[in-house]
Amino acid sequence: MDESDLRDRLERIERRQHLVLVVLVGIAYVIGFWTAGVLYAAFGLVAFVLVAVRRRRSRNAAGQ
Repeated sequence: MDESDLRDRLERIERRQHLVLVVLVGIAYVIGFWTAGVLYAAFGLVAFVLVAVRRRRSRNAAGQ
């Protein structure tokens, strides 16, 4: 990949991150920051556990 392709890819990633941040802050304004914080923490914990379990299963399957 040349530099212009990488720059375009980085700009798309930055726009997506900005959009996600705006959506999360917007949700926090609507439902309240404490409630949103608890929901985001719970979602993050569930996502972390799912990723960890999936990786562990794939590692065990590859080792058999």
